[in-house]
Amino acid sequence: MYEIIITDASGTITLPQLEIPLSLTILEGASDVQTLDYNVYTDFITTKRLVSHTWSYLSKTEFTALKGYYDRQFTLFAYPTITITEMGITDMIARMILSPQSVSDQCGTVEGVTVSFRESKVNP
Repeated sequence: MYEIIITDASGTITLPQLEIPLSLTILEGASDVQTLDYNVYTDFITTKRLVSHTWSYLSKTEFTALKGYYDRQFTLFAYPTITITEMGITDMIARMILSPQSVSDQCGTVEGVTVSFRESKVNP
């Protein structure tokens, strides 16, 4: 069972069980250089991870808690850390990106919630 654990200065939350698919993308910090004789070499600098996930539905309470971590990036001037044990990710500092809210019923259920975490080695 895959779970995302988010931590910031306010505390820690374990998000609802993840639905498949869970996306992990490797972002390359590299620069290809073409020489005058048309050879190419690459300056490899780093790689970073981008984890994305979409829930079909989250309750109003679950979405509010998730949005709280998103909002605090801007008020605390610090990114949260995430842990996904099953993917080998532990306390990864990550810029959090949250999709727009789409309420689907009178109970406040939110549908199609996508959250992305872009790895950073430092806080802003």
